[in-house]
Formats: sequence, C-alpha cells, structure tokens
Amino acid sequence: MPARSSSPQPFCDTKCTVTDISVPAYHLAGGSVGVLLVHGFTASPTELRPLGDHLHQAGFSIQGVRLAGHGTHLDDLARTTRHGWYESVLSGYRELAEHCEQIVAIGLSMGGVLCCQLASERPLAGLCLLAPSFEVRSRFLFLAPWLRVLIRKIAKSPATLQYYEQHGLFSYPAMPVAALGELYRLIGEVRPRLPHITTPCRTYMGMRDSTVEPDSGFAIYNQIGSEKKGLILLHNSNHILSTEPDADLLFSSIRRFVEHRAIGRKKGHSPKAVPQST
Repeated sequence: MPARSSSPQPFCDTKCTVTDISVPAYHLAGGSVGVLLVHGFTASPTELRPLGDHLHQAGFSIQGVRLAGHGTHLDDLARTTRHGWYESVLSGYRELAEHCEQIVAIGLSMGGVLCCQLASERPLAGLCLLAPSFEVRSRFLFLAPWLRVLIRKIAKSPATLQYYEQHGLFSYPAMPVAALGELYRLIGEVRPRLPHITTPCRTYMGMRDSTVEPDSGFAIYNQIGSEKKGLILLHNSNHILSTEPDADLLFSSIRRFVEHRAIGRKKGHSPKAVPQST
C-alpha cells in the first residue's frame, strides 16, 4: 500500500469538501483474470487495497471500486442511494470486462451484499464474500427508515476512528441515517436472490466481528445456490478482515481461490465476462 502523506488525513471531518479530499477508484493492469474489489458502507477503496496489491503481485488485474457517495464527504453519502452504489459496482465490472476474460468479485461487508447482487445478474468466475452484512448487529440499521426524521447521522466511536487512522483507512466518522435506510433496503432486496446465485463462492467470517453476526456465515452458506461453495472462519478477526490479524491467511486463501478459478477458465469451466451494459 502506498505510503500515507500528511495531507489528506485518513478520514475527513465535517469541514471537508469534495475538493479537499477524495479517494479514487483504481485499476492495476495484470493478466486476463480480473478481480473486482468492493468496499463497505462509509468506507473507501483503501479498505481492500492491501488485498488488491497482494493479488496484483500474483498477476491478476485489479479494479478497486469507489462506491457512489464514498471517499469524499459525509454529506455526499447522505444524498446517494443503493441504486447509485450498485451502478458504481457495474461500472467497475464493465471496466474490467473490457480487458479481462474472467472476473472474480470480492466484497467486504456491504460490498459483499452488492457483489451478491452482481452475481445474480452478471457472469462471474468466482465470488468472495468478506463478512457480508446480511445480519448487522446494530439496532440503528433496522430503525433507520424511521429515525431519519429525527436525526441526520450517527457518530462512530473514538476507538473506531483510531482504528482507521492506525491502519491508514479513509472512512467517514459518522453514518448518515438516510444512507443506513438505503443499506437496510439493499439487504432486503438482495437476500432473496441468494438461492439463485450459482457462481462458485467462498465466504469468510471473523469470529470476533462486532459489526455483523459471525454465525450469519452459516446461513449464507446454506442459502446461496452455488454448488461450489465454502465457509472459512477467521478466529482472530473483527470486521474489516483485510486489516485484521488473520489478513495473511485471508489473502493466501483468496489468492488460491482466484488461481483455481483461473485454472477453471483455461478448462472452459467459467463464464465469459460481459462488458456491455444491459
């Protein structure tokens, strides 16, 4: 991961504007197998960049998505919807499909939910779900559709903000309630699609996760329609699996999964990526 400079700061405060700070999407050119990386709610491409660098060194092309409303200013997120987030994922998919024969989608937290939506609509060679947020612990998520008339945002804890700074992550210091309502709706829309997903899938859950229920990995494993699927439990990890103590184990496992999908491609077992918008 590139060294951090003193400016911009790793996360923005309420005085930031779009022109002050912006974490862009990125593309790392590599081989004919591409990896689409989708970060989580309130986060940015910095969240999965270490994994992207690891997979790029293994020869894969990488597309790090920046979801609409993320990586700029908190107010931008409050104005975006789940449809805008998914359009960002589709844009990254199309970009990879222009250069790659096969695509593996990897999503963390809300990014995992969005990748499931993608897998239900587009050809993928593989799907990796990192702590997908189908079962969120916070009561605020379920109350968000009604809370938005009372409060605009929910602040994150000082410990959470310190974690971001220690790990070089750009993530907002608060959660817009309007955007939480969109996340709630997204989960409700994508969950029924799980049985219809046939993409080879691997799900990773941190057993110390304080954001989503670790046991929800078993439900996802049972609900998803893929014949080739697996569930891996990371016993020393909290929610942001890419920066947790088990990260090396996670990266190696994902690399082997992507390599296996590349072998399947050579044998003609993987679907062709489709660059066109439909």
